[in-house]
Amino acid sequence: MRMVGTIAVGIVALLAAPAQADSVISSKQVSWQGCAYTIKVLREDDPYADTPYSVSLQSAVVSPDTCSLTPRIVDLVDSVSEPRIAIAASAEGLAIAYSYEVYERFSFGSHLLRIHHLNPSTLGSVRVAELEGIALSTTGGWWNPSPFSLSQLTLYPGSLEVHGYLEGGTNAIKSNSPSTSWPPPIAQGNRFAAIYSDFFGATQQPPQIVTY
Repeated sequence: MRMVGTIAVGIVALLAAPAQADSVISSKQVSWQGCAYTIKVLREDDPYADTPYSVSLQSAVVSPDTCSLTPRIVDLVDSVSEPRIAIAASAEGLAIAYSYEVYERFSFGSHLLRIHHLNPSTLGSVRVAELEGIALSTTGGWWNPSPFSLSQLTLYPGSLEVHGYLEGGTNAIKSNSPSTSWPPPIAQGNRFAAIYSDFFGATQQPPQIVTY
C-alpha cells in the first residue's frame, strides 16, 4: 500500500506541475508615445515540434500620462527555423518586420519576410507587405523556395526600408504583397534591400528591390 500511495502522490504532483513556458530566444523593443512595444522570438521546449519557433508582439504602458492603451500580447507566426526580427517607430507610425520559414509537410517550405504597419492601440495590422526568397532559374522559368533573412528595418520620412542576407542557393527576392512583375532580377550579391515609398500612406506601392 505504501508503494501505491507513493506512486499516486507522484502522479498528482506531476499533473499539478505548471507547463514549462517557451524560451525567449531574442527580443527587440521600442518606446512610442509613452508606450512600450516588444517583438520576441520564442522556442518551444518540445524537440519534436514541426515549428519550434514563434514570433509574438507585446504592448505595455510606460507613462500613463501619454499612453492609454490596454496591454496585450499578439501571436504573429510559427516558424521552422529561427526568425529574425526588427521593430521601429517614427512620427508616421509603428512598424515591425520578421523573416521566417513556413512548414510544409510534403514539400519545401516558403521563406518569407513580412512587414507590418501596426495600429499601436490594438496591435492589429493596418498594412502588411511580404517578400519571398527564391532560387530562380537563369531563364526565369522555374523557381524553388530558398532561405533569406532580415537584418535591419529603418524608417525614413516618407519611406521604409528592410535589409537582409541571401542564403544558400537564393538568388532573387520577389514581392508577394504588393506583387511585382515576373521574373524578378537575378541577384548581384548576397545582400538585399527593399525600399517602400509612402509605406504609411493611403496607397501601397510595390517596393524597389535591389541586391548588392
